This record gives sequence, structure tokens and C-alpha cells, in this order.
Amino acid sequence: MAPPLTALTVWACLVGLAGYGLALGWLVRSMRHHEAPDRLPVLLLTLFALAAHATATVGAIWRVDGHAYLGLLESATLFAFTVTAFISIAALRRPVLTLHLITLPVSLLTLGALALISGDPARIEAPGHALISHIVLSVCAYSLLCMAASQALIVLWQDRTLRAKRQLGALRVLPSLETMEALLFSQLWVGFLMLTLAIASGFTFLDDLFAQQVAHHTVLSIASWVIYAVLLLGHSRFGWRGRTVTYGALAAFALLLLAYFGSKFVLEILLG
Repeated sequence: MAPPLTALTVWACLVGLAGYGLALGWLVRSMRHHEAPDRLPVLLLTLFALAAHATATVGAIWRVDGHAYLGLLESATLFAFTVTAFISIAALRRPVLTLHLITLPVSLLTLGALALISGDPARIEAPGHALISHIVLSVCAYSLLCMAASQALIVLWQDRTLRAKRQLGALRVLPSLETMEALLFSQLWVGFLMLTLAIASGFTFLDDLFAQQVAHHTVLSIASWVIYAVLLLGHSRFGWRGRTVTYGALAAFALLLLAYFGSKFVLEILLG
């Protein structure tokens, strides 16, 4: 049985919720008024929330007994922190701040669940450097590809609105569709390379990846990798773009989510 969260960890969750809530509210208000989001207050509020989020994540994984625990909620919290941090860093140079419309609610949900739900996460017995490297690469790959999936959703919405010839509304504050697609492909390439490293590290450093408990995780991850590879090859060789790429990117990321969080949900929630 894992020790309960400390008061500091719970308070960090609450502070993070407040910061993310304010940042999301500021962003939504700008979009509703068809104004370009004011980057500085949104990023400052998000940075404040990220500091609390980091504290909560560390406290949730490393408990007072000195052991590390990594269950469904802890993994989701770590994932949400990483993707929010990546988007915030990218927003300093690139027009990706609107991706927080998708990722900030995820961070709010994971922090809220962590503070309210008392789970029993699995303990990681003396994780070696190989396992830690694999986890870091996997979390980075998932986070980067989550950015790409969020970007794909916005590109899909942008494309549908333009095709339907409806009033542009909030689209006026976004870059052109061509720019948004270029950003999508850059995110896909970086995420794909990181996913390649994560899968390669698993085969290189870890035990049998086709053992019964992890076989579905391995198969789904490889299937996702194949879809990303086909999409990027199709774009490079045949000029694929638009709905083919956006739907493909969303399908590939859905497989990644099933590969990790689906198995953890079944093992920890359904099977208890």
C-alpha cells in the first residue's frame, strides 16, 4: 500500500489548479472576443502553475517512505506536466499558445484527480538507469506527439471552418492554415524521432517486451510508430497534407494513449 500524499503535495495540486484555471480563463476570454491572446499573462500564469505542478508530480511519485510509485494518476500527472511545459516553451518562439486550450484542461483534470482520488500505485523497485532513460524518452515522445495531436485538432477545425465558408470568428487570431500545417509537421517529426528512440531503448535495455503483461503495450506502440512513419513518408514523397495527415496523426496518438494509459486503466481500475 502506497503512503498517502503529503499536505504539501495536495496544496501544490490546489495552487496548480488555480494557476491553470486563471490562464485558461484568460485564453478563452481572448478567443471569445476574437482577439489574439496576450502571451505574457498567459505564460506567467502557466509558469506559476507549472512550478506547483512539478512539486505535486514529484510528491506523488516519490512518497514519504523513500520509494517511487508510478500508477495511472501519477503517470497522467507527469505526462500533463511535460506537455504543458513543452507547449509553454515553444510558445516563446512559435504561435502555439492556442494549444493550451486543449492541454490546460487536461492538466486541470489530472491535478484535480490526483488531489481527490486515493489510488494505490505500483511501486518501482530500485529503477536502474536503463529504465529511467526509457521512461524519460517515452514521456518526452508522448508529450511531443500530444502537442502534434492538439495541433492536428486545431488544423482540422480551421480547415472545416474555411471549407464551410462560415464566419471566421476566432480563426482570425490564428496563423494561416499553411503555417499551422507546417508547425504540425515539425512537431510530428520531432515527436516521431523521440518515439523511435523510446522504442529502441525499450528493445535495447529492457527485458522481453513481448511478455504477456506488456505485449499489448509494445504492439500498440509499434503500430503507432508505423502510422507516423507512413504519414511523414507520404508527406515527404507524395505531398500528403490536410485531412489525411490530421486524421492519421490523431489515430496514431490514440494508439499511443491506449498503449500506456489503456493498460494501466485496465490493470489498476478494472482489475483492481
